[in-house]
Amino acid sequence: MKKKANNVHLTYEGRLIIENLLNEGKKITEIGNVLRRDRSGIAKEIIKHRTIVLPSSFNNSNVCLKHEKCNVKSFECYLYCKNIEVSLCPKLTSSPHICNSCTSKKGCRYAKYYYKASNADCEYRNNWKSDRMGLHYTKIEIDILNNDFYYLVLQNKSIYHSLNIINKHGFNFKRSTIYKQIGRGQLKLKRIDLPRKSETNNKKDIDKSYKRNVDGCTYEDYSKVKEEKPDAIEMQMDTVEGIKNNNEPVILTLKIIKIQFLLILKLDRKTNKDVIEALKVFRDKITKEAFNRIMEILLTDNGAEFISIEKFKEEFKEINMFYCHPYASYEKGSIENNHELIRRIIPKGVSFKSYGQKDFNLICSHINSLCREELNGKCPFDLVSEYISLDNLGIHKIKEEDVMLIPKLLGDKNIENIKKYLDSKDIKKSNIRFLTSNEKEKIFGGRKYENE
Repeated sequence: MKKKANNVHLTYEGRLIIENLLNEGKKITEIGNVLRRDRSGIAKEIIKHRTIVLPSSFNNSNVCLKHEKCNVKSFECYLYCKNIEVSLCPKLTSSPHICNSCTSKKGCRYAKYYYKASNADCEYRNNWKSDRMGLHYTKIEIDILNNDFYYLVLQNKSIYHSLNIINKHGFNFKRSTIYKQIGRGQLKLKRIDLPRKSETNNKKDIDKSYKRNVDGCTYEDYSKVKEEKPDAIEMQMDTVEGIKNNNEPVILTLKIIKIQFLLILKLDRKTNKDVIEALKVFRDKITKEAFNRIMEILLTDNGAEFISIEKFKEEFKEINMFYCHPYASYEKGSIENNHELIRRIIPKGVSFKSYGQKDFNLICSHINSLCREELNGKCPFDLVSEYISLDNLGIHKIKEEDVMLIPKLLGDKNIENIKKYLDSKDIKKSNIRFLTSNEKEKIFGGRKYENE
């Protein structure tokens, strides 16, 4: 005996079979056997999606039982009246509660119920969509999403991190659902409040062959080493400019890929010498042994500040250094994604002159305190102790509800600096939000959760 197909949505074909069998006068049990479904499910389907057909207004008759006493009296007013009451055929009180196979329906003056597959399927799909478009939250859940969650996202610009904090209080909000509801405009949080998605340009084919001699250090060599040493610790390295100028300071970024841990070092200039000196200082702070361990595989780009392989090998003999293809920054996409987090605090086009290493340490602390899906909800700080000591680096873990990835992190001086270099149009284009201290105080403002 075949298993019944319960808990499976009916298709249009299934509804068409129900209609045809009802027209033939089959009982609900027989229809259930044909479709291998429980008779109660078939009965519910018929009653839920049956269509009422009112008798005609022949001889100006009005089928509404309230017609004689009603103040609104017009021809066929019952067709649009919401308070209509009609006489139903006594046969409709018994199964299958429809008139599809009734032999006396032609001259019947009662209101009739019919089951039509096309109408039933259309009604089902409309209900299915509206059920999923609505907000099925309790009053406190809506309050949480439109207040605490809203201000958390404005502060840290991360849906995942914010939901991670909220759900620790006993809730179970799903990120995919939240994104859909934001897109439909059902929440206080709008698309404009989220980090803007980067626009992809249709670029022409570019020659991505190496222009310098990097034999043994190509991206292909890097891939081979990764295959040979799958457990090796991988680091990515890059520089970030504030303003394009040879005399402008830049920042050197380093990222331990496995734990998503980012390090930021300020350089006076974008030169090979400055990069080497900064790495030497960093090595002294974490010890040579730890430095060589986390730099077992180092991937960077073809920038002039990195390309002197001989100088790097002379100073850092234990490092296996590799280069991405020209114009292929996506090959080190992990560190590039972290640059976006830095730009949320100091946008592109703002000089780094007025920022010190302490400012970048603070940025680093907040970025590394952000919960990551790749780390199963943990933040990089939770795992970094296995790799390096942070004692001499001036960075520390931030409480998850205090993580801030907006200009306000560096105070009013940063906001003034941004306005100095960027006009209002550029600020709007960069999707920069200056969160006020008032808004900051609203986050978890002493609320006691019922779910806790």
